[in-house]
Amino acid sequence: MKIKFALAAAIISIVATPAFASFGHTESQGRQLTEGVTSGGILTSGFPHEYALSLSESSEVRIASDHFPGSSSLTLRMKAKLVNEIGEIVTETDSFNGDFAIDENLDEGEYRLMVSGDSGGLGDSDMHQYSLHVDIQ
Repeated sequence: MKIKFALAAAIISIVATPAFASFGHTESQGRQLTEGVTSGGILTSGFPHEYALSLSESSEVRIASDHFPGSSSLTLRMKAKLVNEIGEIVTETDSFNGDFAIDENLDEGEYRLMVSGDSGGLGDSDMHQYSLHVDIQ
């Protein structure tokens, strides 16, 4: 009887463990975007990543996503939405071949970038991680 109970507990723990796995969505909530490259992690459907962008003056802002070389394809889906400090959508974009690009002239202020979709996998594999390239002029 004890063996059956131990076996059942082992099977349940093996099956239940993936349900509690971290998909990386919480670590990027509220992450600050600055000029350069920001690691985005792995994007999982239903768990958007959110980034803050602070501009001290009007600027041209370019934000582009990028996947590990060789991992972009038509099956990778990403969307981005840039919202100003009062919640108005400044721009929205869908991915092209797995990556998106935003190029906007923005006024001074606080912005939020919300990235959603699916970057192609689970786990910590570099093949499924994306990064954001930010250029502020």
